[in-house]
Amino acid sequence: MSNAAKKLLHDLVEALPESETQAARRYLEYLRDQSDPYAHLDHGDPFEQMPEEERTRLHADLDQAEKEIAAGQGIPAGELLRELRASR
Repeated sequence: MSNAAKKLLHDLVEALPESETQAARRYLEYLRDQSDPYAHLDHGDPFEQMPEEERTRLHADLDQAEKEIAAGQGIPAGELLRELRASR
């Protein structure tokens, strides 16, 4: 990659609103890894660094979500996307 292209990317990153930095990081990681479907295996367990309390809360939330889905209380993905877009 040329220096000019790298500078342009750096400038774009610097101009991002703080609220978009996590999404940008994930997308750049995706682009980096797309040529190697096993690349993510080299990055270790993403939950390994998560504090135990947060991990416990995550599992409880996932269990609750599974129960709600089984009870027919889920929200279709299209509806959820519309709600998220409308809240911007």
